[in-house]
Amino acid sequence: MTVTAGNPPGDFVQVGATRDGLEPYLDAAHRRGMRTVLVETPAYLRWRRLLGRREFEVEVAVERPQDPDAVRTALAAAGVAPALVLTGFERYVYAGFALARALRVAPWPDAGDTFRPLDKREQREALLAGAPQVAQPRFVPLGPDGADAAGRLDGGDAADRLGFPQVIKPADGGGGLGVLLVDGAAERHRALDRVSALVNYGGGAFSGIVAEEFVKGPEFSLQGVAHEGSAVLLSVCEKLTCLEEVPDEPGLSGFREVGHVARPGDGAPPALQELAQACLDATGYRAGPFHVDVIQGPDGPVFVEMGFRLSGGGLVALVEKATGADWAELAFRTHLGDAPVRPDGAGGSGIAGQISAVSEQELAAAEALQEPGMTVQIQLAAPPPDPAALPADDLPVLASDLARHTGAAGRVVLSGGPGDRIPALLHSLVADRLRG
Repeated sequence: MTVTAGNPPGDFVQVGATRDGLEPYLDAAHRRGMRTVLVETPAYLRWRRLLGRREFEVEVAVERPQDPDAVRTALAAAGVAPALVLTGFERYVYAGFALARALRVAPWPDAGDTFRPLDKREQREALLAGAPQVAQPRFVPLGPDGADAAGRLDGGDAADRLGFPQVIKPADGGGGLGVLLVDGAAERHRALDRVSALVNYGGGAFSGIVAEEFVKGPEFSLQGVAHEGSAVLLSVCEKLTCLEEVPDEPGLSGFREVGHVARPGDGAPPALQELAQACLDATGYRAGPFHVDVIQGPDGPVFVEMGFRLSGGGLVALVEKATGADWAELAFRTHLGDAPVRPDGAGGSGIAGQISAVSEQELAAAEALQEPGMTVQIQLAAPPPDPAALPADDLPVLASDLARHTGAAGRVVLSGGPGDRIPALLHSLVADRLRG
C-alpha cells in the first residue's frame, strides 16, 4: 500500500491486546502513518494500564470482543475507519477475521474469500479430510459442556480407546488454558469437570472440549507467514515445557511453556516445511501470520495445533533475534502488498533462546552464566499490580489472564556463542521445572 497526500492510510485495528506486552504491530502501523486502534474488554484495558503497556492512539472498550457485530458497532461509534484488522490474542482471532470480512478490509479477501480460522477440533478434521498424510493424535470431540453426543460426560468408550495418558483441552482456548494431562478415566472425568467450570478469556464458555491421544516427544513450534497460499517459514522453535499441578486439584497436571530455542526456518527439515504448507492448504489460509505446534514422534512430526496470528510469549522478539526477521512487519507486507514478504536473513544471530524465569534463583543462575561469545540478557518483570486496584466486577473477566499470564520474575534471553550451548544452558536454568 502506497500512502500519498490523497490516499490516507486509514486505521489499523487490533482486536485483543497481546499478553506478553510486546504489541509488535504498533511499529509496523506507525511506519505507515496509520492510526492505531485497540479493541479490548473494559476490564483488560484497565488492567493493561496498570501494567504500563504501550499505548494505542485509540482504545475501544467492548464487553465482548469475541462478538464481531459488537466490535463493528463500537468502531463505528468511535469514528474508526479500518483499513487493516489483525488479532493480538488467540481468544479473538475468530472475531477478527469475521470483522475484516464484514467490513471488506484486509486481510480479507487475500487470506481467502471464505476463510475463517478453525478451532482445534476443526483443524484436526480439516487435516484428516485435506491432508491425511499429516500425522496427528487420535482425538474425540466433546460438546461445549464436556459431554459427547450420547450425553456421556467423559466421552465414554470412544475416549477410552485413545489410551492413556491423554490430553483434555478446550477447542478454542489459548495460552495453555485448561490443557490437562490425565492418566485414567477417573482423572479424565475430573479434568472435564475442571475445564467445564473454567471461563474463557474475556468471559464466556468454550466452544467445546477435545480429548486426544498424548504423543510423547520433543516439542517444536513453526513461525511463518502465508503469502499467496505459500508458507514462508521464518523460524523453528524447540519448546521447553513443564508439567505443573493444578491448584486445588491433587493429581491433575497442566502444561506450561517455560522457554524456547529459535533457529532460522530456511534450515528446517523438509518434513516441517511440508507440514506447514499442508496446514495452509487444508485450512484454506492464504495470507497472514501463522504458527504451528508439532511433536517430533518416532516416525516424524505430529501436528498438534495451528494459530492464525503471531505467537505470544515473547516469541516475536526471539524470532527476530535469531533470524533478523520482523514477523509483524512481514505480516503487514503480505496484507498490504507494499513490499516482498521473504526475509533477507540478515541481522540474526542464527540461534537464540529464552526462558520465562519464575524465581530469583533462576535469575541469579542466569546472571552467573559466562560463555565465550554469548550474550545474556535479563529482562526483569515489573512488580505485578494489585488486582484489588480494579473494580470487583473486573476480576471474573480477568480470571484466566491472572491465572495464566502473571507470576514471571523476568525473561532470560541467550544469543551468540556456540549454538549447541544455548539449549543446554537454558535446560540447566529450569531443570527443576521441566518434565521428563
